[in-house]
Amino acid sequence: MAEDALRLLKGHLAKRGFAQVELVTRWREIAGTSLAAHCFPQKLASAANGTLVLTLVADDRASLELQHQAPKLIDRINRYFGREAVSKIKVVAGDIPKPRGRPAPRPLTGAEESELKAWTAGVQDGALRDALQRLGRCALAESRKTPLSRR
Repeated sequence: MAEDALRLLKGHLAKRGFAQVELVTRWREIAGTSLAAHCFPQKLASAANGTLVLTLVADDRASLELQHQAPKLIDRINRYFGREAVSKIKVVAGDIPKPRGRPAPRPLTGAEESELKAWTAGVQDGALRDALQRLGRCALAESRKTPLSRR
């Protein structure tokens, strides 16, 4: 399934000129966390004069900064790939999608919390008991199953 997803991603990105998928999939690593939070690569095209132009979509805050940082960013991209992957950067203003975080876990019911504590009560080491309870809370919060004793 992962291979199918990668094949689809490569096909989609190839239509936008990205022969190197890593320019998109590793953008945060290449550009740096703070810069990547405000822009993302949209397309890579070869200009008439043979230069490789990377179009970045950036929010208003980063647009001006990107124009000043373009030479450094081009250097970072080219060093990452070990060759000239980008010659020029074009910045287009646009909306940046917010990263989707994991939803907050559901709170445990009183019965689940009581049973979890009863289940770990025999553990003598306090730090281990606390760690097991945290693990149990995470596991139970992600599941929709019944409390421990009913499993």
